[in-house]
Amino acid sequence: MSYLRVSVLFTCAFLFLGVLTLGLTGLRRERSVGAGRGKLLFRMAEKGKRLAWYGRTEEWLLRNGARYHFSQKLGPMGFLLLRILLAIAGFLVFFLLAPSYGILAGAALFFLPSGLVLYMNGKDNLRMLPDLKHMYHSLEIQTRAGVFVTDAMAELYGSVKERRLKQALLELAGDLVMRSDLGDALERFQKKFDNRYVDSLCMIILQAMESGQSVDLLSDLSEQIKDMEASVLSQKKEALDRSVTFYQLGILVAVMGVVLYACVTQMFAAATGF
Repeated sequence: MSYLRVSVLFTCAFLFLGVLTLGLTGLRRERSVGAGRGKLLFRMAEKGKRLAWYGRTEEWLLRNGARYHFSQKLGPMGFLLLRILLAIAGFLVFFLLAPSYGILAGAALFFLPSGLVLYMNGKDNLRMLPDLKHMYHSLEIQTRAGVFVTDAMAELYGSVKERRLKQALLELAGDLVMRSDLGDALERFQKKFDNRYVDSLCMIILQAMESGQSVDLLSDLSEQIKDMEASVLSQKKEALDRSVTFYQLGILVAVMGVVLYACVTQMFAAATGF
């Protein structure tokens, strides 16, 4: 191994140890908030949480379901540590093949966790559509029957199948029972999703507390969700049609390959016979 590669690996090893130490310190800071592990550490954690990057990342992780899919203890520092460690690991492994491969692998693995979180959030939003439509219909029926909005919201979790939405509704019901503040409870519930239908639901309920016109708004939104479900089903059908076409072309190419191979074999056999 050349001197350059030894130097790079040596530098990356020290960088790995430094980042690991920094990440573990950040994780200890996150876990120490409110735990009374020292006033200095507590002040450092609070100062870190006031940073714009920290707040934006924490909100992004919460809204896109990273804490639900990975760990409830996952914070901005832990997420950053994960991305850096993946990037360093990819760089070290592929650098032995070629320096350019190492750089590309490190960059790809650095952005992989963020892309994975966005992908899973998109899948969650698709799975939530039937439950959200059911929630709108249920709230519409109960408000027409004279049930108070707070009571109707507190009972929605029992009829929801998607686990992430069910967990959030269960926590919403607990907030309503313990604190009895619908505005704060809906705000915490809304921050757990990056979904425009959840945002609309929370705004409608808050408007209903002021104007009392929630029934018509819920009915309109349920129709919008129905249209979106039809669009999603159409996209799935188109994807299935493309898959069927691709498989048919693959079978056709395979059959043509076998026929051509048989023809060429017969031609060589005939030529050899002469």
